[in-house]
Amino acid sequence: MLTRRLLEHAKEVARFAPVRPAVKAGLRAAIATLMPVLVASVFQLPGVIWLSVGGFNTSFADRGGSYRSRASSMGAVALTCSLSVFVGGLAGIHPALAIPVALFWVTACSYAGVYGATAGFVGNIAASAFVISLALPASGLLDALSRVGYLLAGACWAMVLSLVLWPIRPYRPARLALGRCFRALSEFVAEVARLSTGADGAAWQALVQGHHGRLREALEEARNTLAATRRGRSENTRGERLLVLLQMADSTFEAMIALADVTESLSHGTGVRPAQEEVARALTAFYGTLQELARITETESPPGQLPALEWGPEALREALARTGNAGGAEAMRVVDRAQALHAARLLAQLREFAGLALERAASLADARPSTTGREPPRPALPEPRRPLLEPLRENLTRDSVVLRHALRVGVTTAIAVWVTAQSSLSHGYWVTITVLTIMLPYTGPTFLKGLQRVVGTMVGGILAALVAAWLHDPHAIMVLAFFTVAISVAVISVNYGLYTIFLTVTFVLLAEVGSGDWSLAGVRIVNTLIGGALALAGSWFLWERAEKELFPEQLAAALRADREYFQQVFSAWLGTPGGPEVSLGEARRKMGLASLNAEASFQRLLSEPRRRAEPLEPLMTLLAYTRRFAAAVIALSPVHHERAPERVRAGLERFASTVEQVLEDLAGAVVQGRSPVPLPDLTGLLGGETPSTGGSTALAAEDPLLRAQLERVVRQLTILHGAASRRASPP
Repeated sequence: MLTRRLLEHAKEVARFAPVRPAVKAGLRAAIATLMPVLVASVFQLPGVIWLSVGGFNTSFADRGGSYRSRASSMGAVALTCSLSVFVGGLAGIHPALAIPVALFWVTACSYAGVYGATAGFVGNIAASAFVISLALPASGLLDALSRVGYLLAGACWAMVLSLVLWPIRPYRPARLALGRCFRALSEFVAEVARLSTGADGAAWQALVQGHHGRLREALEEARNTLAATRRGRSENTRGERLLVLLQMADSTFEAMIALADVTESLSHGTGVRPAQEEVARALTAFYGTLQELARITETESPPGQLPALEWGPEALREALARTGNAGGAEAMRVVDRAQALHAARLLAQLREFAGLALERAASLADARPSTTGREPPRPALPEPRRPLLEPLRENLTRDSVVLRHALRVGVTTAIAVWVTAQSSLSHGYWVTITVLTIMLPYTGPTFLKGLQRVVGTMVGGILAALVAAWLHDPHAIMVLAFFTVAISVAVISVNYGLYTIFLTVTFVLLAEVGSGDWSLAGVRIVNTLIGGALALAGSWFLWERAEKELFPEQLAAALRADREYFQQVFSAWLGTPGGPEVSLGEARRKMGLASLNAEASFQRLLSEPRRRAEPLEPLMTLLAYTRRFAAAVIALSPVHHERAPERVRAGLERFASTVEQVLEDLAGAVVQGRSPVPLPDLTGLLGGETPSTGGSTALAAEDPLLRAQLERVVRQLTILHGAASRRASPP
């Protein structure tokens, strides 16, 4: 068992992400880091290290997105790093103050994560600058102020380089993000087309797991990028059109989920082959439309004539008309015909969405108002900002992941400062920086990142030692360092270990040039090993909360989000007064985000090195069918359906109420580790006919499509219930 887990972690360490290296970001970081060093050497300035730290850290903070958000994050890094090096330089003068100040400052920087991932990233960089300054005490107040000035100079150079010398096109990040949405949608459409002519349940399950989460992530990225770009801008033409495109992408995603659900159901019918083939043909053509839409959105260069939408529901309806006259064993059942007609309605919707999106994309570079009569609803932008101190107060609890992490990092860093002071390690800040870099809020990712950091540093240290053995010309080393900085930043999204290799080579060589000590490669390796050991020990022994405790909470939140969306759908569909005020679109978005959080938690659970052997099948089934249940409910959305027949409303209301109770009980059972209460006879609620309200017979006769889709909801819920029962009572 131990050997197998080590092999799994070794594979993760060596795994490359399927993304391209960020070559431009790497070149910018190299210029921002080394140009100040060259200037300082020419004019014999004493603050070379702080110019370099300011340039590298600020350039590293350019994480993409809107130009406004890039400028904000880079400016925040410049200011917080300046304050950090000032405090660290003064605290380092007095060894008795170093440890308590390190504990307080690093904890505070890590606690900034309550304001989100960007704030946590900025806090971590500021903490790194603090420990470097702490390890290199200032000679006095003027020295501390001078290093602040040098750092700000390097930071300003990096910002000018990233935001001014490169052409500024404010909406380009938003357009690229929307283009990624349409390309991800086209891949989803192509996969549905491939499966629509016949595939088993496992293939459809893989479709849901492989595309739904990725599409929701792409939509959220585009949503946040567009919101940041438009903030503070008074114009209402280009930004409004991009908002419409975002809404079209979201609506297309919803309609495609419904179409995939209906198409999967069709695969179990008889005489449905002609309908399946027509759906596949239409979706194949739709794939090409989405690819062209992505290109137009990304480049703002529409063709002379927009692509003709020569696909849609007509061919499918004609095929159904032909099969309607067929008899014998190949005749379509009533329910299959109803589902095929529903697929035709969804194709018509998709064509309408595509037409609107193409018209808006083609007019992005045109300031004239749109000529299309119908205006789709605008997507909601991020919620208004909360009071500044509210996140700080909310996370002052023992269950707060951010607070636990901040205390864990602060204490571990303070211990690292004490260890380096007691042992008089050369370049001791490499120990503390390793601690800050490796430690993450969760144990599994910390362990993986620690392995990548240690292995990468050892390989990089060996390479640096080999280079130092035959290359002593400072100018040649500077040229080599330029390329190693560029490569390190370019490949960080590809593999963190690869980034660490080139970063180690860079800073070992620069440190050797500055000190004349050509044996620092071994020091770097030893210090990284010490820092990695401290980081892992801190993660395991200081207020650890294992992912096996956190995952049930995330899974329960996903189930409750499913319940809320189900409630919204039926309230809108049945016209129930007094329903929740949250829109269907917002409830669907929250449901997708909750599923993403649960999936991320499960991945962290798999990466935990100390996870006891336990059956994972029930957890995987719960996670997978949470999304399958959501897809079945989306297919019931009133956007795609007419109102429920009056004769069966009472029975449907009882059914909806029972399903909501079952989902809430499942969420509670998952968190508490108990067996759920026995599953009610949901099929009976659909199947039992009463004289006063009608029931299944009336429903099957009046709306066979609705009956089939409700039965699909029941099937997904039954599988969820079975998985929760198996988890509570493993065999």
